Amino acid sequence: MADRVALPHCSPSKISKDTLTAGAILLVLAVAARFLYHYAFPYFAFDPKQFDYYWPHRFRLITHISGGILAVTFGPFQFWTGLRQRAMNFHMWTGRLYLAGVCIGATGAFLMGVFTSPKSFGVALICMASAWILTSGIALAAILRGLVNLHKEWMVRSYLITFGFVTFRLLNDNLPFLVQRLGGSPEDSLANLTWVSWFVPLAIYELFLQSRRIFGAKQPA
Repeated sequence: MADRVALPHCSPSKISKDTLTAGAILLVLAVAARFLYHYAFPYFAFDPKQFDYYWPHRFRLITHISGGILAVTFGPFQFWTGLRQRAMNFHMWTGRLYLAGVCIGATGAFLMGVFTSPKSFGVALICMASAWILTSGIALAAILRGLVNLHKEWMVRSYLITFGFVTFRLLNDNLPFLVQRLGGSPEDSLANLTWVSWFVPLAIYELFLQSRRIFGAKQPA
């Protein structure tokens, strides 16, 4: 009887971390592209009906939207480790465009917040813009000092706030019953939704990050 040939055991190939990251980035870009197409780009037609009561402050709003487009679009590329390793110049330039978008978008948000009514919504917008600038500034300071891991963490925080503008629309359009319960009036609900759209994702990220550090740390003998 002929000897049987033992074939090497082939384990199913695992999906690499870089592939998962690339997939997540593409998903984020797809959601962001839909948001920009439906909610951002129509403002550039400068139709008074589109601006509604923001028409007198249209240039402040356009400044905010323009910066937001840059930040939402170029931010995800900062988290693609494989791409960063292969094309550092691309990583650096998309990072600069992202930071430029944050500065422009936050400036527009500050200007809008001052003139926005009700004041509760204006305060929420100013606080969001302040957090946007601070997290991005710390991320920049970290990489300038060569603190790569710290830079990554603060870039995640920064982009969670950037994506808060998308989260705001997703919640407002798809969960109206939840939004209505965030305040006693439509104005209060929108103001509170502004807080929820960035503060809650940021808190979840911090909980995940710090839990991983605590439970992953080696206990002293």
